[in-house]
Amino acid sequence: MSEVTQLLQRAREGDNAAWDQVVAIIYDDLRRIARGVLHGPGGATLDATGLVHDCYLRLSRAGPDGVLNRQHFLALAAKAMRQLMLNHARDRVTAKRGGGAQQVTFDDADLAADAQAEQLLLLDQALLHLANEDERLAKVVECRVFAGLSEQETADALDMPLRSSQRLFAEARQRLTVLLHDSAIGG
Repeated sequence: MSEVTQLLQRAREGDNAAWDQVVAIIYDDLRRIARGVLHGPGGATLDATGLVHDCYLRLSRAGPDGVLNRQHFLALAAKAMRQLMLNHARDRVTAKRGGGAQQVTFDDADLAADAQAEQLLLLDQALLHLANEDERLAKVVECRVFAGLSEQETADALDMPLRSSQRLFAEARQRLTVLLHDSAIGG
């Protein structure tokens, strides 16, 4: 049994210091995930430190109950980061459409970030549709795209064989391409 799994067990039994130790051990993984996420869709105006801290706050509020091991913790972090990025994207799109009612001059970077935010929201809609058809496909995309996990890390986080993870990711990419294309043309 790994150190993280043992600490999680102690945390579930009420040892608050053990939960803090888990987060400290996994902090570098969270930073790596955040950096990977921010190079993907929707990350133009977020910083890794802020994303990690917001993710930590969400995970710490949820506590250790239900967290099985390091891989499961990373899968939960991927989900939290996805939600944080979506919230940020929604805020950008709302502000762009006059949600703040403040006149602002945009430069190319702002326009690119707004376009990225809109693309992220479209991707989320496609992922929600995909999850309704097959939740495993959406979870694999969440781990690979939103958490920047490797193929093996994704397989471990979702407790499946590497080959299954690879096959599901290939299928998910193909189906997302169709869904995104259909939404772009109003289908």
